[in-house]
Amino acid sequence: MMKKLLVTYQVKDADWWLLNNKLDETVGHLGFRFQLFRKKNTNLVAYVVEIPNEEDLKDLLLNTSLITTRLKEHGVLLETIEVLEAA
Repeated sequence: MMKKLLVTYQVKDADWWLLNNKLDETVGHLGFRFQLFRKKNTNLVAYVVEIPNEEDLKDLLLNTSLITTRLKEHGVLLETIEVLEAA
């Protein structure tokens, strides 16, 4: 069963993030699909991600530092991250 998440966070520069994020490059090979959003005139960004294999997500989060490295590179304010799971 495909898992669907809504992830929101603030970034230092939303325009830069929308143009330069590496979501697809980082996990696209695992079949993750992204839809990006931005709250106009703020630094709040979001995406919906569809994850075909939940085990890939667990492995990525638990066994690598890739995600945290990418978040820092892209100016994500880590304390603002929120993840909502589709019911």
